[in-house]
Amino acid sequence: MALDQQSNWDIMMADNLAKVQLDYGKSKGINKDVDVHIPASSPHRGEDGTSSNTWTTEPIYLPDEVVLQILEYLARGPDSQYSLAAVCRLSHQWYSAAVPYLYRYPDLYGSNFDKFCKSICPSINLHVRKSPLSKLVKVLDMSRLVHQGSKSVTARLLGRTKDSLEEFRAPQASFAVNCLPALAKCHKLRSLDLSLVSESPPLPELFRTVSHLESLHSFRLPRSSGFGVHHNGTAIAWPPNLEDLALSGGIDAHFLHGVVGFPQTLRSINIEHCPLAKGYAVSHLLRVAVQPLQNLVYVRIAHLPRLSAHAMDDILFLLPQIKKLSISVDYITPAMFDEGHFSHFREPLIAGVDNSHHPPYGNPLKHEHLHTLELTNSGHPNVEDKISPIDIMIALDECTLPRLRVVRVTKSLHWHSNSTSADAEALSEALQEGSKRDWENREGVFADMDREEYEKADWAKMAGVWSF
Repeated sequence: MALDQQSNWDIMMADNLAKVQLDYGKSKGINKDVDVHIPASSPHRGEDGTSSNTWTTEPIYLPDEVVLQILEYLARGPDSQYSLAAVCRLSHQWYSAAVPYLYRYPDLYGSNFDKFCKSICPSINLHVRKSPLSKLVKVLDMSRLVHQGSKSVTARLLGRTKDSLEEFRAPQASFAVNCLPALAKCHKLRSLDLSLVSESPPLPELFRTVSHLESLHSFRLPRSSGFGVHHNGTAIAWPPNLEDLALSGGIDAHFLHGVVGFPQTLRSINIEHCPLAKGYAVSHLLRVAVQPLQNLVYVRIAHLPRLSAHAMDDILFLLPQIKKLSISVDYITPAMFDEGHFSHFREPLIAGVDNSHHPPYGNPLKHEHLHTLELTNSGHPNVEDKISPIDIMIALDECTLPRLRVVRVTKSLHWHSNSTSADAEALSEALQEGSKRDWENREGVFADMDREEYEKADWAKMAGVWSF
């Protein structure tokens, strides 16, 4: 936009603001001589600089396209709820345009939850009063609520928003089995997060509910869920298009020992906060149920208190297809990259299963696909020095991880300390050198980019050691 056009735009906006301020003052009975801030360019300021209530020009009308662009910008801001609510008070045009943005992702917390419920559910009787605002809600995030509301209120909110709801994060205390019938009708639901639920509904009923949600791509089980001895895992029916799954809760050996199979559509799996899961059972689950998932890209394992200090040393060779691994150092050692430790992987892991398409079985020292390695800390004492930058440097030198380009490390592992900062810097340079080769040869992550993406790509920013 040219400078003179921008100046004209500022004057126009200032004129509109002055008109709104004057009209507001009249509606409140404020004396017309009260000094209201009006820019010098406004026609409402006299030659002596005093304000005047004479409006000589028509209010400026903004096309809907311009209004929508402004609202798109406001909706991305940190205080979008306050900004959108203020904009709704400007005029009928702004109200009509801003209300869908205001209710699309309501920011819910303790003090405003009751008001939101009254807007969405003005009556307990569904057929008495319906609120048109309920169809505007696309993301219902109740994760910040603890004692507010009740189980019946949550069920009513799901029932009123079922036609448009795309994401739902359940509250800690007010989600129960009576919410499942309404949840089953949320056919547009893409993400369901029940991780905070303190009292999990019966899992067979929960799985029957979500199994019919064809749009559901992300599903996080409650940390309070329990798979008991009598649970028939073969009856579990997953959503047909599920891509992201988070397992948590009381998952025991009866669940993990091959009882449950996962859908082939899975691209990401997260196993954490399972206090009953033991190392041999998790390894068996990875070998039998997770390894056959050919579309799997990302795996995360953390907060499993019954795993030993080396329980997950085999994970890279159990899952040769993954490109990103996030794992707690509590469960791994440098043997993760050691040749002698993996001599038993020269034979197929599962009898009768053809594993020839998995590169690591031909050469157990080479993981062809891993691009990002994330090291976390689950809180066990004295684990800070279990994996060092030198261990990963050796793996790079021996071509164990030929595609590794990004290493993310939690700050609690102290890789930034004086004793290891130089090693971390050397590892970062080695990773960036590999990314530079990929960029020059158009390999790795650059191979799948179209020409425009490739020209905008910066290999230096896509590799290295990062702390979080």
